[in-house]
Amino acid sequence: MNKKGLLIGLLIAALAITSAACGGNNNAGNNGTTGQAPTTDGAGAGTAGGAIDEAEATALYEANCMACHAADLSGGGAFPSLTAVGSRMSQEEIAAKISEGGNGMPAFKGRLTDDEINTLAAWLATKK
Repeated sequence: MNKKGLLIGLLIAALAITSAACGGNNNAGNNGTTGQAPTTDGAGAGTAGGAIDEAEATALYEANCMACHAADLSGGGAFPSLTAVGSRMSQEEIAAKISEGGNGMPAFKGRLTDDEINTLAAWLATKK
């Protein structure tokens, strides 16, 4: 096996281990202390349909973001922290980043619906 193939194999294995280690805990409302993504009080930015659906946003984060950005949004290594992403980016910018990806982040357009992207972006925009 060449060096490039070995590196790709190791990267895939590391992502699989990270995904397995971060998932599987469904204890709601504990702000990331046992694998659950932090929640807000619902008073933050809303989606097109009104208030943020905390349960849906948390489930979307756990399924699509947590493996790289951590249960507490702290990121790590090459993965940026999302703990104060709402202070750095608008809801629209966050939605565009989720949709289009970039700088090593995969694009989620086509993997997530527009409504799911907007729900996740609205929730992340409350992280200040």
